[in-house]
Amino acid sequence: MNTPRALALCAAIVLSAPLGAFAQPAGNKTEEADARFRRGVELYNEVDYGAALTEFRRAYELAPAYQVLYNIAGTCYQLKDYACALRAFERYLADGGERIPGGRRAEVERDIAVLRSRVATVEISTSAPDVEISVDGVPAGKTPLAEPLLMSAGRRRIAAEAPGRPAVLRVVDVAGGDHVQLKIQLPEARALHGPGEGAGGAPAPPPAPPGALRMDRAPRQQRSVPVLPWLATGALAVGAAATGLLALGASGDLDAELDRYPGDARAVERARARSEALALTTDLLAGAAVLAGGISIYLTVAGAGPERADGERASSPPVRLTIAPASLEIAGSF
Repeated sequence: MNTPRALALCAAIVLSAPLGAFAQPAGNKTEEADARFRRGVELYNEVDYGAALTEFRRAYELAPAYQVLYNIAGTCYQLKDYACALRAFERYLADGGERIPGGRRAEVERDIAVLRSRVATVEISTSAPDVEISVDGVPAGKTPLAEPLLMSAGRRRIAAEAPGRPAVLRVVDVAGGDHVQLKIQLPEARALHGPGEGAGGAPAPPPAPPGALRMDRAPRQQRSVPVLPWLATGALAVGAAATGLLALGASGDLDAELDRYPGDARAVERARARSEALALTTDLLAGAAVLAGGISIYLTVAGAGPERADGERASSPPVRLTIAPASLEIAGSF
């Protein structure tokens, strides 16, 4: 069977016997079938074999005339779906019977002989009944299958699916004339939990009564950084640095007064008092910065405050710092 002969025969079918003369189904199905048949021939001539096959099959569904089977067979052949072509040709001869001219019948029989050398039969059985079998994505039926499946030679992908079971995919390489027996073992059905059952069929725990607190998991701790203590620590540290610089300047002024000759006792005393006051203030601010830093670290590590029974954080313990030129007062509860 070559392509030019197949094209000529398709055109001859359309011109000599429109599809409406083949069968007379009710309604407008005949007109639609005839239109689809002619569209299939156009697509075939345009070498769009996939679309042509779809139109021919739709026309045959609407008006099952045996002549359409010849076009289906020729299109399947062009798609190298030899199993499809063989089935269509055999059905064409069976349905057409004596209405097929002798010359056409002889040609089809020769084509059938060639196609049989390009197909294999695969006998599929499964470990469970009612398993949906598909070949290369095309459904082929449920097991147990009535007869072995006819497959084109080559690599075929066979899928087996059953409700409640994982699908199984088998890839087989078949050659023309092979007869293969394929046994597909399906996994056990997945366990389905009924109402009131847990895993393995065990009774599910009863629901918690209204208002009860469910402790499914430990509550996630949320910590917040205490901003105010850290701001106070920074301010005290900056103040200690500033007064330290002033204390260094005052110490230099005191040394200058002591080195001056003749000296002024009152000027020396004023410089000494200023230097000592700044030095003391620097020490107090530095100590307060260290203490505030310790408190800030403690509050950061321990959290913003203890967690109350209702799940909320208690407010941070109040801390009050009072700074005077010669003293530092800290009040609060920890």
